[in-house]
Amino acid sequence: MEKIRYKLISSVSFRLIRRTIQSIAIMLICIGSYHDAKSQVLIRGKVVEISEKGTEQGLAGANVYWIPGLQATVTDASGEFKIDAPSELPLTLVISFVGFKNDTIRVGDNKFIKVSLEKTIDLSAVEIQARQEATVVSTIQPINVEKITQQELQKAACCNLSESFETSPTVNVAYKDAVTGAKEIQMLGLAGRYTQIMTENIPTNRGIGGVYGLTFIPGPWMESIQVTKGSGSVANGYESTTGQINIEYLKPDVIETPRFHLNLFGETNGNMEINSYLKKRFNDKWSSMLFVHGNYMDKEMDHNHDQFLDIPTGNQINIGNRWRYHSRKKLESQFGFNILSDVREGGQTKDAHIHSSNGLYRTKVENRRAEVYGKLGFIYPDKLFKSLGNIIKAEVHDLQTKFGLRNYDAVQSSLQLQSIYQNTFRKTNHQYKIGLSYLYENLDQNLLTEFWTYTEHVPGLFTEYTYNHIDKFTLIAGLRQDHHSQFGWVTTPRLHMKYSFSEYFIARASAGRGFRVPYMIADNISVLASSKALDLLDKVQPERAWNYGLNATKKFSLFNRESSLSADFYRTVFSDQLIMDPYSDSSRILFYNLDGQSFANSFQATFNISLMHNLELRLAYKSDDVKITYKGQGLIRKPLVAKERALMNLAFKTGNDLWKLDYTLIMEGKKRLPLTFEDAEIGALPDYSPQFYIMHLQLTKVFRKFEIYGGVENLLDYTQDNPVINPQNPFSTDFDASVIWGPIDGRRVYAGLRYNIY
Repeated sequence: MEKIRYKLISSVSFRLIRRTIQSIAIMLICIGSYHDAKSQVLIRGKVVEISEKGTEQGLAGANVYWIPGLQATVTDASGEFKIDAPSELPLTLVISFVGFKNDTIRVGDNKFIKVSLEKTIDLSAVEIQARQEATVVSTIQPINVEKITQQELQKAACCNLSESFETSPTVNVAYKDAVTGAKEIQMLGLAGRYTQIMTENIPTNRGIGGVYGLTFIPGPWMESIQVTKGSGSVANGYESTTGQINIEYLKPDVIETPRFHLNLFGETNGNMEINSYLKKRFNDKWSSMLFVHGNYMDKEMDHNHDQFLDIPTGNQINIGNRWRYHSRKKLESQFGFNILSDVREGGQTKDAHIHSSNGLYRTKVENRRAEVYGKLGFIYPDKLFKSLGNIIKAEVHDLQTKFGLRNYDAVQSSLQLQSIYQNTFRKTNHQYKIGLSYLYENLDQNLLTEFWTYTEHVPGLFTEYTYNHIDKFTLIAGLRQDHHSQFGWVTTPRLHMKYSFSEYFIARASAGRGFRVPYMIADNISVLASSKALDLLDKVQPERAWNYGLNATKKFSLFNRESSLSADFYRTVFSDQLIMDPYSDSSRILFYNLDGQSFANSFQATFNISLMHNLELRLAYKSDDVKITYKGQGLIRKPLVAKERALMNLAFKTGNDLWKLDYTLIMEGKKRLPLTFEDAEIGALPDYSPQFYIMHLQLTKVFRKFEIYGGVENLLDYTQDNPVINPQNPFSTDFDASVIWGPIDGRRVYAGLRYNIY
């Protein structure tokens, strides 16, 4: 297997990267030939209000968009904004903010714009402060998108993407097993594999990359996270079923991004991290950023004294470099690379009592990956909204795992290409996109003594039409057609609609189809942390599902305080699905294709209010009803999915923003548990897990150039009882560490420092 792995990497994987680098080089050569093109215009400005004393104060979070509203942005903490515009000026720009009258201005050149908004009469008694929302729910986009900003990310430790949703009611994150530290997200009641993960609209973490990929994106590198509920745009592929999570990295050409940043982080359990980045702006065209992340954990933690580590030890090194080029004319380009090495070891503690000739039960997970990417875009100034974008990405991922006597190793190589052309019809409220895409993937896997290879080639064509009726009604209809080398033609229709009853009240509806090829082991890596046999009953077939959704968002004044309420309902129905059955046999885990019903109904309501000056409250409630037809069991609830979940978050900061306090309370409802071993003395489980509560608390002190923060996660020190079944005999037929329904690592106390140079 080792010879095959390294031969594959040398002969296939790195050849893909070399070709990608050559393609990027061709892009750079093209740059020199477009210096005479017509210019693209970047409009900069500031939105302010005039206080009673006659002084100006920037308005953070104000909406800024072109009519007909197809391009938009929001102002930053100081009220400033920048937005691209076609070079054919004049154009009409709209500025809006809750509690203020809209302002519409005619932009005739690229001079700096200052806009002063006037408070509305009906909200004159409301105390409105200029503030940037930590989580922004767009009322402009027809697709239901929630933007998590850096302000929200810094409410908790947020060491990586897996810890970025602790204050978000939309996305749940949980451990997959009790030995490796692997985490997975849940969205709309379904596992994270049905949510498409992207970095700057390029799909990532596919296949084996999704097993531990949530820990591969450091929190301090992220500018924001956009969470899309329901099926997303067809331009991003066919795999999104329940939603999309798009990560935007910090940009080297953004003025607000510090030139240098250092984040030091440590926990009492021994976990230490360092994050840093350096920004360099060479001139008005070229800019670059270098990112560095390091993690080290060497202390053995055994909270419940079962002689199994609560958190695996190990280390991670993660380096990224990105470049951006703006010709200030017709062409834009960006390219970069990321390399990562991550090693984690878990299982029994070093001083555990040995009851087997096999020695200690240990786990080891090694991830090594490299990726290169490039984007090349052209703006056509002679026509509004006309552009051409090209994307290329290649990556190699080498995964080696060991679970006691079991091993699973895999090497994945992939190449993605995409080209998108967009334009408008005669009127600018009719916009369309057409595009071509190509996906290549080769995956070699080895489980125990079995070795198999999976290869796919998927060329595709897609189109998307957007209609906007005077900013009252917006429709996006998309269709893509792909040809999968293994499964033939794949048709993906999607539809999104938004209606604005007023500036403060909107409703959305969506429907779309998703398609994905399941990875039996990678999708269910936790089954390896069990002695149960794995039995595949059917030939694996692709998964297909429809997702339907409704959403309503209302912004209003309650008790003279700015408030908002958002409610949505989504239903996902599978026609084809690979079932992992933990119910039918206590000694085996069965895999087979769906024969019956499988669906997920998800309802969520979120309420936000500014209780008082600089005190924000968020309340959220979510209900997930997820059921699957299992052999011999019928239609029953899917295991390890909470029926109910509630969240409360309080965010306080002093008037001068020098102190910040964030408190989060989470209620996790009961979860149905899978069938374990029938012997009660060994570890037979009840039908449902108990309901429990989790608290997080963080305090931040801001200085002129740096800030220090400290906090406690899982303040109540709540943990799951006996997460490892039969820990004394891990090599027996009655061992299982895969049934995780609650926290396993206890209270976590941490502190850190953020230092910036602008």
